[in-house]
Amino acid sequence: MAAKKPATYCNPFWTESFPDPFVLKVRGRYYAYATEHETYPPADSWVFPILTSSDLVQWREIGKAMPAFGQPYGRYWAPEVTVHNGQFLLYYAVHTSEFAGSIRVAVADRPEGPFTDSGQDLTSSLFPWAIDPHVFRDQDGQWYLYMTIEYWDDPGGFIGSGNIVDRLIDPFTLQGHPTRVTPPQHQWQLFEAQREARGGVDWYTVEGPAVMRHRGRYYEMFSGGCYYRDNYAVSYATSDTPMGPGGMHDSSWHDWEGAEGQAFLIRSDGTYMISPGHNSLVPGPNNAELYTAYHAWQQDRAARRPCLDRLFWHGDQPWTAAPTHTPQPAPALPRLRELFEEPVLQPCWHQYDGRWSVSNGEVAQEDDTAVRATLQHRDRLSAAWLLEVNLRHITGAGSYGVLIQSDAGTTVSVSITPGSQLAVWSGTSPAEPVQTMPLPAAIEAAAWHQLIISLSGSALSVQFDYLRPLEVLVEHPAHTFSLFTQHCSAAFSGISLTDHFRDEFLNNWQTPALLGWSVEASTESEPGSAPLAHWRVQDGALEQTSAAPGEHIVLKSPLHEQYECGATMMLHRANEQGLPALGLVAW
Repeated sequence: MAAKKPATYCNPFWTESFPDPFVLKVRGRYYAYATEHETYPPADSWVFPILTSSDLVQWREIGKAMPAFGQPYGRYWAPEVTVHNGQFLLYYAVHTSEFAGSIRVAVADRPEGPFTDSGQDLTSSLFPWAIDPHVFRDQDGQWYLYMTIEYWDDPGGFIGSGNIVDRLIDPFTLQGHPTRVTPPQHQWQLFEAQREARGGVDWYTVEGPAVMRHRGRYYEMFSGGCYYRDNYAVSYATSDTPMGPGGMHDSSWHDWEGAEGQAFLIRSDGTYMISPGHNSLVPGPNNAELYTAYHAWQQDRAARRPCLDRLFWHGDQPWTAAPTHTPQPAPALPRLRELFEEPVLQPCWHQYDGRWSVSNGEVAQEDDTAVRATLQHRDRLSAAWLLEVNLRHITGAGSYGVLIQSDAGTTVSVSITPGSQLAVWSGTSPAEPVQTMPLPAAIEAAAWHQLIISLSGSALSVQFDYLRPLEVLVEHPAHTFSLFTQHCSAAFSGISLTDHFRDEFLNNWQTPALLGWSVEASTESEPGSAPLAHWRVQDGALEQTSAAPGEHIVLKSPLHEQYECGATMMLHRANEQGLPALGLVAW
């Protein structure tokens, strides 16, 4: 019997025009939004095409997002959607003339719309022209709006468009303190020499901000150059803060200098993928992989079509093979994925008390008088895993969440008390929670929210939406998980489970043993020393501290038939008695 070929996909992932693609993940499903193709759509038409997918490979069109205003409005560009308390907020740019444009917000109850313009113009009182809105929400709960405006008098001396940031007081209101992020400052960013429409100056372009946080630093990807010429490409900048204190003279963000003078994250391959850019970022179906969506011209130059490639990390630097045009490994699916698409519970779920029912892609526990109702999944947890659960409160004054159970009956519960807190409880000390986090007052428990729970060794991490994770040590193994309600009714949806760990070593109190690392006795070069005596977590790394000759091998987690492994390594010092080496061992 022939071996089954791994699933693949090929760029572009959609054959029609779909520029400035933004991809949003919602409860296990994906929605992609794009710039409107028609320059001045009439008032009876709709704008912003939408695609949907469950795996980032197979896509289908589901219409357009919102009705057009009609004259004098046109050039509907670069929509991005953010979810807040069950509302879908579509930020977009629209123009009344070529160089008069503003950023507005439209609202919907569903990711596919229909969206209705909120009546809020965020930028006209600050700038005559603003495009390419991007909302970034930091772990402290603060929202930021990145956007592209015109730079006429930047200290760098380049004239053109560039990116700035301002705080959002609420989803519809800017603070009014715009701050410099990435102005045009490199020759490769030339849009047009002696641009007649802008007074004959050499015009440079930086646009399309996309921001993420990685290991405590902030990364802003941007596109530069001319979108229809070969110089259009993607690079990035970094900062210790999402918004510096210096206003339009701020210098907190620093452009990546690149490798060997080539500061391009994504650039034209010269033949198949031309002028790639305006990217967005989205987690893969298993929540462990990260992808970047972008557009590119192909050889026919007929349209900017959407592409997708995986994003990796080389230490503190992002890296991608983009732009690709050959078959690529399809995004990995989680080991378990439950979208509740069938009208009945599947046999893998076991009910304990309560009244559970399935409808409209969710499972709900409807009895708010039940002291405790649980719905346990029969699959076993591995030694390291990543679990996503989306949940919302229905009625009752109790709590709801996720139980992590051992075969011995001990539990760890991750619970949400509406209007109050997120808490982690241990069955070994039930009198009070191990850790708590107050929920922001603006959080509406009746709306869908996301929990991301992961376990690596004894280190449990719990993240509510985009907020700062709770880090907890668990005292017993984890074998199964359940959904639960206590004195309330709640619903659950978009559940996925992936065998996975990512040890970033950012907390020095997380010893190698607590993270599940171990050593083999045969590799211990100093008889009588304690296990892991020469390994420590220090300054964001796992360090081997002994200079003794011989091999020093540290192991992690159980064996898997299929796996992917990566690490960033650096040699501190070498023993003079032999040739130093370091690397990965497939054990």
